Amino acid sequence: MIRTSIRRPVAVAMTYLAVALLGVAAWRNIPIELLPEADLPRLTVRADWPGASPETVEAFLTSPLEATIQLVRGVEKVTSTSQENEATIEVEFSRDTDMDFVRLDLSERLSTVEENELPPGVGRVVVEPYVPPEFEEQNRGGFLTYTFTGSRTLEALRAHLEEFVVPELSRIEGVAVVRAYGGRDRVVEVELDREQMTALGVSASQVRDRIASLDLVREAGTVREGDREWTVTIQNRARSTQDILQAIVNEDADRIVRVADVAVVRDTYEEAQLHYRVNGRPAVQMVLTKSIGANTVRVADRVKDRVAELEQALPPNTRFILDQDESEDIEKQLTDLRSRAAVAAVVIFVVLMGFLGSVRSAAVVFTTIVFSILISLNLIYFLGLSLNLLTLMGLAMGFGLIVVNSIVVLENVYRKWQSGIAPKRAAFEGTREVVLPILAATATTLIVFVPFVYLQDELRVYYVPLAVVVALTLLASLFVAFSFIPALAGRVLGKEAAAEGSEAGTDSGGP
Repeated sequence: MIRTSIRRPVAVAMTYLAVALLGVAAWRNIPIELLPEADLPRLTVRADWPGASPETVEAFLTSPLEATIQLVRGVEKVTSTSQENEATIEVEFSRDTDMDFVRLDLSERLSTVEENELPPGVGRVVVEPYVPPEFEEQNRGGFLTYTFTGSRTLEALRAHLEEFVVPELSRIEGVAVVRAYGGRDRVVEVELDREQMTALGVSASQVRDRIASLDLVREAGTVREGDREWTVTIQNRARSTQDILQAIVNEDADRIVRVADVAVVRDTYEEAQLHYRVNGRPAVQMVLTKSIGANTVRVADRVKDRVAELEQALPPNTRFILDQDESEDIEKQLTDLRSRAAVAAVVIFVVLMGFLGSVRSAAVVFTTIVFSILISLNLIYFLGLSLNLLTLMGLAMGFGLIVVNSIVVLENVYRKWQSGIAPKRAAFEGTREVVLPILAATATTLIVFVPFVYLQDELRVYYVPLAVVVALTLLASLFVAFSFIPALAGRVLGKEAAAEGSEAGTDSGGP
């Protein structure tokens, strides 16, 4: 490779020009994230049930969801947490599972369960990408958050979001989940008439137990056919307030006592515990979560454009307010990174010029930094990695290591040339002499990152890309040091030799 690079400088120049163009294209197309995304074979299922106790959530919400999840192909482990007002289920799949297909299949199954089996008052069942605990706090809240406010009731604002806005934004490429928060949930209030209860000989506990039995979802067993298994459940659910009113509380030979005889049932909204207002007007919130691997900045731009279109059809005196935009944070960090990189580049060039004592030599070494970074960006793109805090940290770590290999090669070539060897010969011998030392030095640096391979689960997925980026940068610097430096050094030293010869000829021919 060294000999070929020296003999064919034009081919080397064209190769690196292509690398530069591809590197710029890769930079524009690599997904940009604030934090790394992990395509783990896991999904998280969440469902809200305001006012429900942990026991009720476990019996009537978590259990039906778990039974449905078990039917999805590839499920290896299901872990659920039932707490007040909420059920959270983590689903782990086998490593070879097609997560896109599984997520679609699971969403369709849970949608059917949500419509036909879950108790009234349960919110929308949402399937989300699994977020490891180490990054849950940073990922909480989505990448875009909007407030929808106006001169309407909370219920009307929430209904408009869920009916017209959420479905439209959910169709945008790169958007995983759109959730609406705020407003009051519907509840069924039962007001007992104590006098009627006493007259009919019915207690409050009897009425309570009878109404609770209308929301019965109980496992009756399983049915097996070959290697497949289905869970059978018994359901007895009220579909309206009329069903509750007609429910029989007590029955004997003389009379039948129904809920309507001892209580008044109202279909209403729960009492508000928190009022959220913007400029004195009611408001609800909408949070968007993006898909794994999607470019945050581009998805955010698409969402903003669609929201701008939807604003044209909003009810009078209502509007959207953008509260939180992760893409702006990313763009600010990238702008700051560019500024710091420019300052670092100037400092590195000045230091190189000071130590090497030549503008040309400093320019040669500095150029290797640029090409090494561009080669690394190409490899990052083709490996499917993203630019985030950890991968950018890897590039920054490799930034200082890149220079070493090129300086060693250039200095040895320069030393050979000063000893009287022809420029191209000096480039070949000077580079060949330091191949093994440079390989050994680079290998010792790469070995430091080998323990990253032994990280497990989430830590492995998140931190291995850091080690990979550093390794790619170092390997790119090796390629540049053994191809670009010899080719360019042979040309530069040849011109310097010609210039010195011309000056010597002029001096000897003087008067």
